[in-house]
Amino acid sequence: MSRIHTFLRPESQAPTRHVGERWSDAHEHYDEGVRYLYRHGAHELTLFWHAPTEAEIEGFRSRPVELGLHVEGPAAFLLYRIEAVCEWSDAAFNVHLVPEAERELPNEAAGERARLRLTLVDARDGIIRAKRIVSLDKVMTQALRMVMSEQAKAPFDRAAYEAAVRAAHARYPDPEAMIRVAEFQEAALG
Repeated sequence: MSRIHTFLRPESQAPTRHVGERWSDAHEHYDEGVRYLYRHGAHELTLFWHAPTEAEIEGFRSRPVELGLHVEGPAAFLLYRIEAVCEWSDAAFNVHLVPEAERELPNEAAGERARLRLTLVDARDGIIRAKRIVSLDKVMTQALRMVMSEQAKAPFDRAAYEAAVRAAHARYPDPEAMIRVAEFQEAALG
């Protein structure tokens, strides 16, 4: 059962695209995949699925979300699962992959909960099929803040990052194997 959580209004609002609108004016279709980053005061997880079904769309909007966090050198992995919609999956990230002018770091104080904006995009036509916001646990909020802060302080070598992602995927044949060694795992609220 979801509990209601109230968020403080961020100082800068994200440009809002609504369900039924194109996710970006720059592209009409996408490869299937996932994108995770932090911007406009919230974590964002965007899933690009080919022809999501009505059941998947409804489940995306309403089913429980579980999250995990695993770090492998310069690569970190946000692990996610939506009950009865998608099994454990992962999104590799490093803050240096976001252009410097757009880069933000989480700054939630201890005890606060961060927001995770979830967006489901139909990869065939780039149309947003569903959106929702969930609340991260206080521990996950601070873990993500710490990991991103450490990434920002470290020099970035794209080849080393990509090697770390490949090594993690070779070591853990699927996200379920990775979640078993994840440093953090939680159920989101909302």
